[in-house]
Amino acid sequence: MEYSDKKREKQFANTAFTAFARNLYISTNLFFILRSDFMKVSEMMTKNPVTIESSATAKEVADKMKKENIGTVLVTDKGRLTGIVIDRQIITKVIAAGKDPAKVKVSEFMTESPVTANPDMEIEEASRIIGERGYRRIPVVENEKPVGIISVADIVEHARTCTTCMMNILSEAAKAER
Repeated sequence: MEYSDKKREKQFANTAFTAFARNLYISTNLFFILRSDFMKVSEMMTKNPVTIESSATAKEVADKMKKENIGTVLVTDKGRLTGIVIDRQIITKVIAAGKDPAKVKVSEFMTESPVTANPDMEIEEASRIIGERGYRRIPVVENEKPVGIISVADIVEHARTCTTCMMNILSEAAKAER
């Protein structure tokens, strides 16, 4: 076989593969787009989130985190979401600041009015919010009451079958590496 024949054969193989890959990509995306239209936050979220009143102390929320083996607790007042506390906030805003965890109220160091999702929101929208804002999890709220938490882990689990979510995750990861 001469050089020109090898080159032509390679071009044909590349063209055939490109066409195959393009068709696979299109059909795969159509499948996932159709499938993901039905995937709502309520289907992926962790239900019955752990909550605490804003009048509780840092020690009380830390004890609750230890008991439940979690790192995030939603803060409520009379059942309505008012904030979110993560374990890192207790360390950086209470312990490292030299404050007494038994005296500092959750309302003094929580993240107030957190960004939320609603149960009927599409997973793709939740993945965009989480990715753009750099959050690991966001509360899911219905009628101002917390009904769940959607996390990066939930999104990643879904992203295994959803190209839009995977693209959101990879896009934000690429930004973080810069």
